[in-house]
Amino acid sequence: MRYIFCILLLVSLFAFCKKKNTPPPPPAVDITKILSRGINLSNWFNDYSDKGQYSNRFTAAQFSIIKQAGFTNVRLPIGHTILFQPANPSQLNAANLTYVDAAVKAIIDAGLTATINYHPLNDDYEKLMATDVTKADALAAYWKAVASFFKKYPADKLIFEVYNEPHIASYNSGVPVTKSWWAPVQEKLVKAIREITSEHYVVVGGEGWNSMDGLKLLTPYNYQRIVYNFHYYEPFVFTHQGATWVGDPWPLLKDVPYPSTPENVAPLIAASSNQSVKDLLNWYGNYRFNTDTLYNQLKVAADWAKLNNVPLICNEFGSYKPFAPRQSRLNLIRDVRTSLEQLKIGWAMWDCDEGFGFIDYPGGNRNNPVADNEVLAALGLK
Repeated sequence: MRYIFCILLLVSLFAFCKKKNTPPPPPAVDITKILSRGINLSNWFNDYSDKGQYSNRFTAAQFSIIKQAGFTNVRLPIGHTILFQPANPSQLNAANLTYVDAAVKAIIDAGLTATINYHPLNDDYEKLMATDVTKADALAAYWKAVASFFKKYPADKLIFEVYNEPHIASYNSGVPVTKSWWAPVQEKLVKAIREITSEHYVVVGGEGWNSMDGLKLLTPYNYQRIVYNFHYYEPFVFTHQGATWVGDPWPLLKDVPYPSTPENVAPLIAASSNQSVKDLLNWYGNYRFNTDTLYNQLKVAADWAKLNNVPLICNEFGSYKPFAPRQSRLNLIRDVRTSLEQLKIGWAMWDCDEGFGFIDYPGGNRNNPVADNEVLAALGLK
């Protein structure tokens, strides 16, 4: 009996010591708070970006404005050609990696969280990946290499976003696939990251340019620390007026107001000689886009997230500013942001200092960034 008692005592002491020497689990990351208010740093490491600006496009001056304004996170688009080497995907482009790492460190040092986003300029590789498993495997190897390098940053300071706006099943791309092609490919990318780190959050989204419809097609993945994402640029007639990359008749649109009514678009319809413009504006006016319209559309995504009990963000929204009436643009930004916050959806506006941005450079001097305080007020930050 004494022997059994001694054995039990030793086992208890061993268990106590083991428990005492086991480090505590890392504190939970409040991802909702971290991703509550974000901004996109476009044209730093996109495929079309000027390599001469890799080291200095964004500096402490811009980061100070972003942090002091009240943003919590920065989304960093990384083009297909910046770090990814398809012929040797497990090895990142060493020269560019130095610049990207310095950028991430600068963002974190400014007190912000960085989201690294794979952001290809075109869908050439996506078309291959949809039907060739070796191409998807190569991108998974890339993400494994990215996670291996960047996991040195804390989980509350660095987030991975596997892909920006997959869409080859959402238009006449010539690739014989349905939208269902994307979910297993995306899961492969998530799994690759999870083989390296279980602590860092991973952002995922749906087919159809990260649309809400694409989001609803997803069945939540069986992994922890996944954040679901969508993009929102409604009403597109307003947000992309004058945009040359969209296609006809958008380049012909300008001075389109928001909110929309039949009455406030009537002068534009009368002044146009283009029937496509007339028809589009007529539809837009009769739809009567306003804050209630936006809220009800966004609620569809919020309801999906609530049903599936997953965190949700909208990390692209905004309005192209060169041709939009200024007050209308402020109205749109305010209404989208307010609706997202009411629905408890984190957000990141597109973008920082390009055509959709809030930072300007008088005289073209990037050493003198000036924040548009009215845009910040529309974002609830002033």
